[in-house]
Amino acid sequence: MQLTVFGASGKTGQQVVQQALSRGYQVVAYVRDPAKLSVTDANLKIIQGQLNDLDMIKGAVTGSQAVLSALGPTGKEASDQQISLEIGNILIALDELGIKRFIALSTTSAQDPYDIDSIKFRLRRTMIHKGSPSSYEAIVEYTELVRQSECDWTLLRIASLLTNASLTRNVQVGYLGRDKFKPKLSRANLAWFMPEQIDSTEFIRQAPAISN
Repeated sequence: MQLTVFGASGKTGQQVVQQALSRGYQVVAYVRDPAKLSVTDANLKIIQGQLNDLDMIKGAVTGSQAVLSALGPTGKEASDQQISLEIGNILIALDELGIKRFIALSTTSAQDPYDIDSIKFRLRRTMIHKGSPSSYEAIVEYTELVRQSECDWTLLRIASLLTNASLTRNVQVGYLGRDKFKPKLSRANLAWFMPEQIDSTEFIRQAPAISN
């Protein structure tokens, strides 16, 4: 089975690629700068391209049965303003090629209908919005874009501080106000959980929050 990973050269994306390869998948990694991707494997194909190039994106997802996105805002206004357009291009490619499964990252800055909102959560969103407005607005915008798509999407909303801690395969997945989340989430655990969703139907067209 082939899958395509966007954002494959980032800290989380590289671990997603490694986790997918360890499961025996054929992996296509779409990156701007191949030199930043340190993973090598006979089952890994690296495609260099920009996320504003729809034809290159189509080429990268052709033949894949699932697409994973480890893309996210950087806190830099110029790039944050582009991410919704970039994810929009991925969604266009999936739709035109009939690829249904799409698993992407978001954060709890984007609310979900299953969340039980509270003053604590509203205050946290306000603080994030004030502290990093371009990232906050990008997350809310592209999360809604994915929700409106016709694919079988899963949005994993990061609920905690990302760390470089070791893989434990222990994660809490659920919704704000209904489930308890820990203050940290290792990139290793997040990267492990993403390909776990490829064949799972539990969270199709849902956006659960996730922590360690």
